Amino acid sequence: MKRKLKKKVKIFISICLIVILSLISVYIYDFKKIENRKDEVVKINYVSEILKLENNSFDEDFLEWVNYNYDTVLEKLYDSLSNNLYTDSFWHNETGNSFIVLNDLYLNKYENRNDLKYVYGNKESVNIGFAGDVSLADNWTIMPKYKSRNKGVYGILSKGMIKYMSELDWMSVNSEFAFSNRGSAMAGKQYTFRANPKHVSIYNDMGVDMVTLANNHIYDYGQNAFYDTLSTLKNNKIPYIGAGSNKKEAESAYYLVINGYKISFLNATRAEKYIMTPDAKTNSPGVFRCYDTTRLKQRIKEEKEISDYVVVIVHWGKETYHTLEQVQLSSGKEYIDSGADMVVGHHAHVLQGVEFYKGKLIAYNLGNFIFNGHTVDTGILKWELNNNGESNYYFYPGIQSDCYTREASSNEAKRIYNNMSNWSINAKFLEDGQIVEKTN
Repeated sequence: MKRKLKKKVKIFISICLIVILSLISVYIYDFKKIENRKDEVVKINYVSEILKLENNSFDEDFLEWVNYNYDTVLEKLYDSLSNNLYTDSFWHNETGNSFIVLNDLYLNKYENRNDLKYVYGNKESVNIGFAGDVSLADNWTIMPKYKSRNKGVYGILSKGMIKYMSELDWMSVNSEFAFSNRGSAMAGKQYTFRANPKHVSIYNDMGVDMVTLANNHIYDYGQNAFYDTLSTLKNNKIPYIGAGSNKKEAESAYYLVINGYKISFLNATRAEKYIMTPDAKTNSPGVFRCYDTTRLKQRIKEEKEISDYVVVIVHWGKETYHTLEQVQLSSGKEYIDSGADMVVGHHAHVLQGVEFYKGKLIAYNLGNFIFNGHTVDTGILKWELNNNGESNYYFYPGIQSDCYTREASSNEAKRIYNNMSNWSINAKFLEDGQIVEKTN
């Protein structure tokens, strides 16, 4: 009897334990659900609390998107706004992307965009290069040497120069000729340049990522050759700016998103004494002119609203002169005042000096890069954009001679840096090629 009783007691105790453990499990599960709900409420509250702040200027849906994609960022944003510590650098510091890039991502702007290159990365700095005039025209000096030397791109550019270009994150040159086998030379024009479209591959060999077309030779062989140029570049996936089949295309920016910053590139020309290259119109092809600066300044303002940096590349300056025209000095500053972060020029066929204005660089003329057989100093301007948003500038010097461009020797570099310092307004070139603003 006692055994049976003990057995029943054990069974009872076991059942009680099972019930208790089950209740504990249910409690723990419900507790976790409650805690998770609390976390969700806290996150949602950060959205609403931020919207209540007087210094808030953010869209609710954007904040919800940030809340979903970036943990703890809204909490930090709330603290930053509440303590009046918020700056534009907040977003890049916390997410690796600027507010403009984040907003574009939120709006899905980077899907299926042919006019945009999105480069992911988190490097300490990115390096963007600019060089001057390039001619690959069959009826000019470079291509006959290219063919006769039978060395491919190394027949016109040194290995050192190409290595430097290929190591840059982005490289731009001024393409000053038409890619076409059609058309007739423009009547009354002394020099006209046209290249076989197959030579476009040389740009890939050089490490060129983008070309500027707002210049005085892109329309040398008429409308058909001009259209051929645009299609040749498009078919070979080489972005271009400054020209187009209509005004909208010619005045459009090219966008580069790199290291979490969005950069707009614009290109325009005011290079012709006797204006022959057509200005793009609503329904007709041509280039983006800036003899009157009004429209370019307006485009700069528009791009500054949607980009972190705006780079303006202008074809201008008096040919073969190192001295600057007054219009360069005045309009370059107008472009900075309108929102440009850097102004880069070419057309003079020789180097001209630089100027810092409001802490931003105006590089007045990069001259020839690989254009003819003359012996001239040349080089590549490098913009180093650091991950913290700060900019540094460098010049990699070169020599164009006998239809071949190479890096400068140490002695040649010293001479070039000294000349560039003398031609510049308020800048000097250091021994390593860095360009710095003079301090009085």
